[in-house]
Amino acid sequence: MHVPLDDVQARLRQEGYYVARLPAGEGDPVQVLVEIARSLGELFVPVDCDPAAPVIRTAPARRRRAAPFDRAEQIGWHGDFSTYQDRPELSLVYITRPDPRGGDYGAWRLASVARVIEALRATDEGRAAVDLLIQEQIPFSYADGQEPQWFPILEPGSDGSLGLRFYLPSIRRGCTTEYGEVPPRIESALAALERAADQVGEVVPTHEGSLLIASNWLALHDRVRQTISRTQPNREALLCFVAHQHVGGFTPT
Repeated sequence: MHVPLDDVQARLRQEGYYVARLPAGEGDPVQVLVEIARSLGELFVPVDCDPAAPVIRTAPARRRRAAPFDRAEQIGWHGDFSTYQDRPELSLVYITRPDPRGGDYGAWRLASVARVIEALRATDEGRAAVDLLIQEQIPFSYADGQEPQWFPILEPGSDGSLGLRFYLPSIRRGCTTEYGEVPPRIESALAALERAADQVGEVVPTHEGSLLIASNWLALHDRVRQTISRTQPNREALLCFVAHQHVGGFTPT
């Protein structure tokens, strides 16, 4: 076992995410990550991934159509696979090579959804945003021209907690497809949510061996700006996903 399972599960319940740094020389990084993911639950297999080792390896590039995690710019607050009805509960990110510029380049931003909601409920505007995001179905589209999928952004779980489904570009595309624009009431609620996440979130620099395990319901995560270098090896991360946890996962009602 590469991580203390009880500690991981406790942190996921309390904060929605767990961060550690694994010792060097732990073995093949893909197998290390898959072993950790399997210890937490049933693996989620993205399209075009090997079911025996369903891992995505990032490759930062300047291509306009690169995946969001490969682009230089900051991704923004999100949970993964927001347009999927049955999306993976957990995302795992394992840094095999840090950003060549070091410091906060390529760092993670992390925010507990419980803390985000607490910050929202501290203001009249925030309380109105919570009400709208629970009650109203919002259109999501991952790609231009994609038929929107409709979801509440805040959804109660079987244990009474609130889970969050969020990726701003997908919401903007969905609203533009459906309404021609993002309606002002939705725009205001989304802006309030992002401000609350900025208020309570933390920045965690990434190093070789850094590991993030994040709930896609109970946490928001982000990767800040990363370097795209032509002369130095760029930041590399391995991504793996858990469809359903063995213990204590978030179950929408």
